[in-house]
Amino acid sequence: MKQIYTLIAIIFISFSAAQAKTVITFANVWGNWSDASNWDLNRVPKNGDSIVIPASKGVVFDKADTLANVYIKVIGGLTIQKKMRLGGVSVIELTGTGKLNAWNTQRNVETISMNGVMKYDENASLWIFGPAFASSNSGVSPNGFNLTVLPVVFNGFFVTRNNNNIVLNWSTAQESNNSNYEVQRSFDGSNWSTIAIMLGAGNSTTVQQYNYTDKNMTAAVAYYRIKQVDFSGHYEYSTVKSIHANEAAASTRIYASGNTVNIEFNKEVNNPITVRIVNMNGQVVAQRTYQQAAYRLTLNLNNSVSGAYIVQLNDNEGWNEVKKIIL
Repeated sequence: MKQIYTLIAIIFISFSAAQAKTVITFANVWGNWSDASNWDLNRVPKNGDSIVIPASKGVVFDKADTLANVYIKVIGGLTIQKKMRLGGVSVIELTGTGKLNAWNTQRNVETISMNGVMKYDENASLWIFGPAFASSNSGVSPNGFNLTVLPVVFNGFFVTRNNNNIVLNWSTAQESNNSNYEVQRSFDGSNWSTIAIMLGAGNSTTVQQYNYTDKNMTAAVAYYRIKQVDFSGHYEYSTVKSIHANEAAASTRIYASGNTVNIEFNKEVNNPITVRIVNMNGQVVAQRTYQQAAYRLTLNLNNSVSGAYIVQLNDNEGWNEVKKIIL
């Protein structure tokens, strides 16, 4: 028997394209990525673009480059000849007709990485056929591309307090076949109830913004998550955020899972973020600067021994945070 929830808010929607990506399309039948004349905007793709490779057309990524916050939709073909480094919230989607392959002369440089994690290299199959996608949530090469359609790429999820009201804001970098979102709340972190349903954008390659206010929430602690539901009934969950009474939500959540350090932000990240991992002897065992920080960062410490470490964050603009973790 299905449980019937009383919704505090019936269908509510608030999204915009204030941060809409510029769509740039490959115009020739075949050619090099680095040749501006091959693109309809007469320039090469740059940070923040939605990049489209149409059906029956192919492009060679012929010059090593770093791009942040891009959405690459491959309906035709993409050939990797040089290192493609993607940062921020970036996605490569291969549609049902899309295909990806290496130039196959120097496989050690015919690679795709996202935020330092290898998605496609010499360990992967020479050819990858769609439907498939690679994102920060997909695997590591040779399984860097998930052989399915990615319904939604979460761009951020933030929970803040305004007096007795809890304000939830989330955004998506792209949506495919997306029906709606369920705002879910828990008071123990285990038992969840749906408190609102909000329509999704359906199909979108622009940044969509959503918000919901949980009014007069006076519980000692509350947990929130977003359940995304596509038109076929499949669903996935966002990360979980918690907030305590009379306390603003922490700006970050830093924790370890195995030898991986996870950092989740509860605020907009506009400046480059430097992450430094220090052992208890004061030695820096890992450091990385993210020019375009996503709302969640991961840093692998595969060669580190178990024990206590200090995680230091700063944005070179005066903000910093320090936390002790146990691997």
